[in-house]
Amino acid sequence: MGHPSPSGTSGSGGAPPRTLPVVVYAPTGRDAILIAEMLSETRQAASAVASMEQCCDALGDDAGAVILTEEALTSDAVTRLVGRLAEQPSWSDLPLILLTYPARPARTANPLLDTLRRRGNATLLERPVQRVTLVSAVETAIRARRRQYEVRDYLAERTRAEEQIRRAQRMDAVGKLAGGVAHEVNNMMTVVLGFGDFALRHLAEDHPARADVEEMIRAGGRAASITQQLLAFSRRQHHQPQVLHLHLVVSELAKLLVQLVGAEFILDLDVPDDLSPVLADRTQLDQILVNLVLNARDALHPGGRVAIRAASARLDGAYALGHPGVEIRTGEYVMLTVSDNGRGMTREAQERAFEPFFTTKPVGQGTGLGLSTVYGMVKQSDGYIWIYSELGLGTTVKIYLPARMAAVEVEAPREGPPRGGRETILVVEDEETVRRLARRALELEGYVVHEAEDGQAALELLSDATERIDLVICDVVMPQMSGRELADRLARVQPGIPVLYMSGYTGHDVTHRGLIPPDVPFIQKPFTPDGLGERVRELLDAVPDGGRR
Repeated sequence: MGHPSPSGTSGSGGAPPRTLPVVVYAPTGRDAILIAEMLSETRQAASAVASMEQCCDALGDDAGAVILTEEALTSDAVTRLVGRLAEQPSWSDLPLILLTYPARPARTANPLLDTLRRRGNATLLERPVQRVTLVSAVETAIRARRRQYEVRDYLAERTRAEEQIRRAQRMDAVGKLAGGVAHEVNNMMTVVLGFGDFALRHLAEDHPARADVEEMIRAGGRAASITQQLLAFSRRQHHQPQVLHLHLVVSELAKLLVQLVGAEFILDLDVPDDLSPVLADRTQLDQILVNLVLNARDALHPGGRVAIRAASARLDGAYALGHPGVEIRTGEYVMLTVSDNGRGMTREAQERAFEPFFTTKPVGQGTGLGLSTVYGMVKQSDGYIWIYSELGLGTTVKIYLPARMAAVEVEAPREGPPRGGRETILVVEDEETVRRLARRALELEGYVVHEAEDGQAALELLSDATERIDLVICDVVMPQMSGRELADRLARVQPGIPVLYMSGYTGHDVTHRGLIPPDVPFIQKPFTPDGLGERVRELLDAVPDGGRR
């Protein structure tokens, strides 16, 4: 991910000027004009000025050098020039060519000349100066000046790269924090949704408390949805990619998008049907479009316009060079853009747009998770996202998704087996409320349930048990002993015992971090009692010797 760099001035990077003009100031006679004309004959741009004030005003970043005669060096003039030179950017050391009087005794040396020699990048030429000597001195100064531009460009490039790295590190740190927060919230939401479900089972339809419990469960569901957005930002949301055609996705979503934009605004759709497909999660792609359209709508003035467009694109080496600090995988992409002609964004807002909880909307009108969610989803699909915006002109969000040429088979979801049984299950979870919830949910299904607060307690229970344990459900991250380590040790005690891992993180994340082996049974929190029961029955029925139903 990255932001486009703002249009730079000559002092902040970019190609050096084709011509670097020389400024000439000689206060007496026609010396300045004659010198400028002579240099012009050699195809060196030069201009004569009539005062030191004009000279200083002409010393922009594109100035190549300054030629001064000694009689121009009055006290006020030197003070003004030294002050102007002190304002140069760090990369700049403007060459000065000083045409001095003929040699004189040391006692008559000009202290102002010495001041410029100390304070500036000065070359002294004693008059009378031959044409070839002056031209050679100017050419040397211009070459030195162009090298300064090379240094400027290098420093600007390094600054941009360092800023990209700092931004990436900041996003990574915030992502890890967001993932950790989501993990803890998912634990709590498991308890809220689970015990809320138990409460509803004992309340009649007309019970006065039923509406309160249902509202509590709805609030818990909204909180769980927010944690999914946090996990999406941190790229830890469960990702189910499939081959998708953007034309079909946008067409199927068009009716909803029109309703979201509203009758007072205009929605333009331009997604050709001959684009290459992309590999992405359909639910996530829908959410990307919805979030971007909502953001665009909220920035519009009355009668404003939102446009969704797509086109083929190729990211090559030149494109990668234009985005320093971001590892660009070159190749064929499909570019999806969502743009508006609304208020636009400040530079600060663009730089922070993908941070969780950052929003420019008033309190109560936004969670600040829309763009951060989009960012995480795009990165999960190995894509790139960029924001271009100017105040008063609007905003364009560009997403590049890798083009796919071959279809990928996606396994269709299987129907869940019937729940319930008489097997014995061991629940290992360090969070007591989650442990109690799981036990109660499984006992209601008819299972015999034992529980342990950590891995060591589970091993002790298993060694003392007089009955066979048919399934172990354990948290992935626990103090002292991880779920994976516990499973390894259980396999030595009771070979073949199935293990169902659970975590507030997604299976993709815990697998990527090596916390569990790939392709092992997993259930993500928050889960419902019914969801846990279905997953447990599915695993027990898959055991080779069958369950004890």
